[in-house]
Amino acid sequence: MKIREVKRALTVLVVAVLGLTAINGPAFADRGQPAHRDGDIVAEWASAWSGTDPQALAKLFTSDATYTDLALNVVSVGRDGVATWKQRTDLLISDVHVTVVESFRSGDHIAVETVYSGHVHGAPTPFAVPTTTILELRRGLITRDRDYYNLATLLAQSGLPATWTPPTS
Repeated sequence: MKIREVKRALTVLVVAVLGLTAINGPAFADRGQPAHRDGDIVAEWASAWSGTDPQALAKLFTSDATYTDLALNVVSVGRDGVATWKQRTDLLISDVHVTVVESFRSGDHIAVETVYSGHVHGAPTPFAVPTTTILELRRGLITRDRDYYNLATLLAQSGLPATWTPPTS
C-alpha cells in the first residue's frame, strides 16, 4: 500500500469516527456526570429500593428530581418527595425487592428492566411483577424516574380485588 493510500484510509476512518461521535456523542468523554457509571447508578438505585433507608434512595436524585409511579399516578418531587415515597411504599409493602434483569443507556437516559416484588400488608400472597423504569440523569444523579408496571397484575398476584386502593392513613 502506498503512503497516499494509507493517508486516505486514515482520513476516511477519522471522518467516520467523528461522524459517529457527532451522531451518538462521545463514547468515553466526561459528560459532566462523573458521580456514577451506568451500572453503578442502576445497582445503587435497585439496592436502595430493596433496602429500608429512604435517604439511600433520595441521595441518588437531584434536588429538583421528579419520581413518577405511572400505575398509581403519583408524582414525587425532590429528594424529600422521593424519600417520602420510599417510606410510604415500605409502610404498605413488606420485603420490597427490585431485581435488575437488564439495563441500557442512550445519552442521559437509562432504561431498566426489573422484577419488582414484595408483599402488600393484609394481602394473602406476595407479588413479583415485571417493571420498566426510565431514568434521566444530570451530572450522574437521577433527575427523572418513571416507573411502568401493571397494577392489575400486582393486585391479582397479591390476591387483592382490582378495586383495591391503599389505605389513606
